[in-house]
Amino acid sequence: MTDRKHELAANLAKVEERIAAACAAAGRPREDVTLIVVTKTYPADDVRILSELGVRHVAENRDQDAAPKAAACSDLPLSWHFVGQLQTNKVRSVVGYADVVQSVDRARLVTALSKEA
Repeated sequence: MTDRKHELAANLAKVEERIAAACAAAGRPREDVTLIVVTKTYPADDVRILSELGVRHVAENRDQDAAPKAAACSDLPLSWHFVGQLQTNKVRSVVGYADVVQSVDRARLVTALSKEA
């Protein structure tokens, strides 16, 4: 295992432990919670490693970072999420790769997303 893969695996294990503990405290099954890994500022190579480690949901908050990263990882079994404020002029691009837009803050954006979907 590479140093980077080992580092990501260790960090992912810590997050999984925290999720499991929170689920136990809330009396919820772990399977009811979806881990969405936000990969902003990290390269597509890290997304590939995370996919190897079992991550299936990844997110970005900037289209200019997300679009090339999603393209570089299009062969992986990932669900892409767009998080944060989405500008209307970026809708066409985001619809091209994102499976989920996590927040919609204005009616005009709903219309634009509906038109492009």
